Amino acid sequence: MKTILSVWKEQILLQQEPPDTGEEKLQKQAQIQRELEEVLPRDEATLLSLYRMGARFSLLEEPHKRTASKLFIIVLVSQLIISQIPTLLGYPFGDNTMLFYGLNLPFLMLLFLALYLVKERKYLVGYLSFLGILALLMNLQFSMTGTEEAQTKILALIHLPLLLVVSLALPTQKGTLQERMSRHVRLTGEVLLLTFLLACAVFVVTMLTFVLFETVGVNAEDRLAPFVVTGILPLLPLSARYLLQYRRNQIASLTRLLATIFLPVITVVMISFLTALVVGRLPITEDRNLLLVIDVLLALVLMMILYATDLLESEQTTAFNRIVLITAALAAIGIDVFALIAIGGRFLQYGLSPNRLAVLAENLLLLANLGSLAVTLLRRRSFIRIQSIFMVIYALWFLMVVLLFGPIFAYI
Repeated sequence: MKTILSVWKEQILLQQEPPDTGEEKLQKQAQIQRELEEVLPRDEATLLSLYRMGARFSLLEEPHKRTASKLFIIVLVSQLIISQIPTLLGYPFGDNTMLFYGLNLPFLMLLFLALYLVKERKYLVGYLSFLGILALLMNLQFSMTGTEEAQTKILALIHLPLLLVVSLALPTQKGTLQERMSRHVRLTGEVLLLTFLLACAVFVVTMLTFVLFETVGVNAEDRLAPFVVTGILPLLPLSARYLLQYRRNQIASLTRLLATIFLPVITVVMISFLTALVVGRLPITEDRNLLLVIDVLLALVLMMILYATDLLESEQTTAFNRIVLITAALAAIGIDVFALIAIGGRFLQYGLSPNRLAVLAENLLLLANLGSLAVTLLRRRSFIRIQSIFMVIYALWFLMVVLLFGPIFAYI
C-alpha cells in the first residue's frame, strides 16, 4: 500500500501544474484518508481516498509492470542471443540448414514464451519437460531417417508449431479446460493479428535497409536476411504478447478493428470463390497447390471466426456481426466440401500417402468444427464447451502427425 501511495504522490508532483496545486492535492488526500480511517481499516481508507482523488487502480499494476518489463527484456535478449549461437558456431541459416532451423526455432520461441508467461513453478517445470522430450524425439527422428524432402518430415514441420501453440493453453491459463481454451483462443487470435502487423513493419524496415545499402554499393541482404529470419521474426510473438499484456486497451481496440475489417472481406472472397466453383465448374482435383491454399484459408477463417465469436459473446456486439460470422462459417463449409471431394478424387486416383491422409483428416476436422460453430451461432448458444473439445482433438492429431507419421509411413 505504501508503494501505491508513493507512486501516486510522485505522479502528482511530476504533473505540469503549479507547485501549490500539487501540494493541495496531497493535503486533501491525507485529510480524506484520516476521515475514512475512523470507519475503515487503514489500507482500505488509503485506496478509497486515492480513488476519490481521481486515481485509478491500474496503479496496482505499476510495481508488477516494472518487474515484468525487466523480465521481458531479459527473455527477449536471451532468446535473440541463443538463436544466433548456431550461426556463430558455423551453422548459418541457408538451404542446407533450413530443416534444422525449421524444427528448432518453434521450440526456442515456445521455451521463452513459457518462461515469460508461466507463473507457477510446477506448471513451468512440467511444460519445459514436455518441450524438452518432444524436441529430443523430433531431432532424433530427423537425424536418423529419410531425406530432407520426405513428406513425413515436411508434415511434421508444418504441424509442430500448431501443436505447440495449442499446448501453451495448459500452463499459461487457469480454471477448467473450457475456461483455459476459451481464453487461449482469444489471446491467440489477438497475438496472431498483432504479430502480423509487427511482421509487416519488420518487412518494410528490412526492405528499406536493403535499398539504402545497395545505393552505396553494399550488399547487406546476405548477412541481414538470415539474422531477420532466425533472430528478429521469432521474437515477434513474444513482443506481441507483452504489448497485449500491458497495452491491452489500445492494442485490443486495434485487433478488434482488424477482425471487424478482415472477416467481412474474407467472407466476400470466399463467397465469390465458391460461386466460381459452382457456376464455372472449375476443376480443383489436379491442382495440389490450390488445395493447400484452401486449407490455409480455412484454418485462418476458423481462427478469425473463433476470435470474433468470443468477442460476440463477451461484448454483445451487434446482430450484423452475428450474421457475418454465420455467413463466413457457411461459406467456409461450402469450400471445405469442395476440397473434400477433390481430396477424395486424388485418393481414388493416386492412393494413400501421408500428405493426402493429413489433408483429408484436417479437412474433416475443419468441416466438423465449422459446422458446430455455425449451429451454435444459429442457436445463440455458447461455443466454449464444443470448441474446447475440438482443441483437444486438434492437439492429439497434431501430436500424431508430428511423432507417428514417420514410423507409420516408413519416413517416406
